[in-house]
Amino acid sequence: MRPVRGLAAGLALALIVSAIPAMAKGDDEEEARRTIELELLAATIWHAVMARDLDTLLRYVNPDGIGDTRRRLTTAGSGLACALFDTQCLQRHLPADEIGRTSVAEFFRKQPGAKLRVAYMGMPGALGMETRLDLAIVTWLVPGSNADQKFPAHDLSRWGLDHVNTCMLYGKTTGWRFHSDVGVFFCPNSLFLRPESR
Repeated sequence: MRPVRGLAAGLALALIVSAIPAMAKGDDEEEARRTIELELLAATIWHAVMARDLDTLLRYVNPDGIGDTRRRLTTAGSGLACALFDTQCLQRHLPADEIGRTSVAEFFRKQPGAKLRVAYMGMPGALGMETRLDLAIVTWLVPGSNADQKFPAHDLSRWGLDHVNTCMLYGKTTGWRFHSDVGVFFCPNSLFLRPESR
């Protein structure tokens, strides 16, 4: 007869081992749920950019940044408005070695068949994140491009040529919101464009 302590340890180990697939399954289900949310949100963003529907875009801005973001979206020639809506204006903001990038709206017009990909990059403990699923990079990319072949480790300098992307941060009270110090749509460091630079 096995000692009680050994039996209890064996039972505990069996419970832990049997729980691992269940936890993994729970994580997979949560990732699938969040991915569906983000795919729906991506479609909303696409339509909002194409219709220049600022109110819809502003719904996904952190509440404390709405006023500043609205100002930059409605100021003719601002870096943010140009990057979203006006390629010719965007060119004036870019250094010579980055000319050729397009605005988000032009990318969507030229690439109606762009593929949507989602990568989760959350760091628990940072910015109130609890899991890796709390920060998502949502990328529209040209099929067969560098971004398509190497996502999410693709060439960020080709933003507006073979991909456009946004970072979305999830909060329990706010749901998905744009995450960036540049404004609507951009991941930190993914578009090397100062918001108001010339």
